[in-house]
Amino acid sequence: MLRIVLIGLIVLCHGGRFLGVLVPFDGPAVQFAATAFNRGPACLAVPLFFAISGYLLLRKLELTPAGYAQLVGRKLYSIGLPFLIFNAIWIAWFLWVGSIAQFGGRSYILEAGILPKLLGYDTSPVNYPLWFLRELLKIFAITPVFLLLLRRLPLAGLGLLFVLWFVERPADEYGFSGFAFWFYLGGLLARSGLDLGDTARLDKWVLPLFVLATIVVGLAPWLTQDVVVYAVGKRFYQILGVVALWCLSRQPWIMGSGLLHRMAGASFFIFLTHEPTVSILQTRLLAVWRPEGPAAQLVAFVLPGLAALTVLYWLARGLSRFAPKLYAVLTGAPLRKRRATPKAA
Repeated sequence: MLRIVLIGLIVLCHGGRFLGVLVPFDGPAVQFAATAFNRGPACLAVPLFFAISGYLLLRKLELTPAGYAQLVGRKLYSIGLPFLIFNAIWIAWFLWVGSIAQFGGRSYILEAGILPKLLGYDTSPVNYPLWFLRELLKIFAITPVFLLLLRRLPLAGLGLLFVLWFVERPADEYGFSGFAFWFYLGGLLARSGLDLGDTARLDKWVLPLFVLATIVVGLAPWLTQDVVVYAVGKRFYQILGVVALWCLSRQPWIMGSGLLHRMAGASFFIFLTHEPTVSILQTRLLAVWRPEGPAAQLVAFVLPGLAALTVLYWLARGLSRFAPKLYAVLTGAPLRKRRATPKAA
């Protein structure tokens, strides 16, 4: 269920990116709110996804060479195939149909190269949010390294990855070492036996600190222009924020939400298709409405993302019901084998 919350953060962030770019901020209050969300909670989805992936995969995994080959094969199907499909679709669209505002066009593809944009090699994939899947596949590929560290140097391995995260790309809060740190941390927690379900003891101090830290993130444009200092601060914000989001996910009003539970099954499809959906919705919105004033701009910030979540959820429902095999291939789900009809005696 947490995954649809994280996907929602990503979609809302991308849906409101036009504000401050195509439409100037109407005052510092709007800039603060947009920055606090986009550079705050929305940026926590990626590290938390890596941590959850590590928790689920490394919990009891013991790899043999044959098991590693099976693992890679499963991940190439469940993640790599959707990655290729939803890049190939938009490459074909750009080449034979036309461009999509704020998303890309034919010259964009030809300049970078079709194969690099398809694979996301040495560039972002044509469907740019899918860079996350590319990095996740790379992390899965080095799973034996994580298992070796967990067996021989569990805490030292975590410390090593933490240091590498800070030195690999000093001006960037992310980075491959950062993804490896979160993935490994998830696996370490899974094997530690800690009860992660009861967060009541953490809530009373983690959540207020998270709110305060998010306010500081929102004020960052006025506090510092040093990208290295900012990136260091954002890494520590990630650590606090991941804990805070986990604590929030345990709250009854989230855990017990029927809407979130219903949408959770469509979360991967929504992620795969939210671009160029939000770009198209942004273009259509700005064609009929130029939001002016703080209240109007804040509404316009969330509107494309909310609309995309709604449309794509119902599209997923329709495809899974009326074209289940197609939906399974698109989302990397296993194809269900039809049971043989028993013969009459």
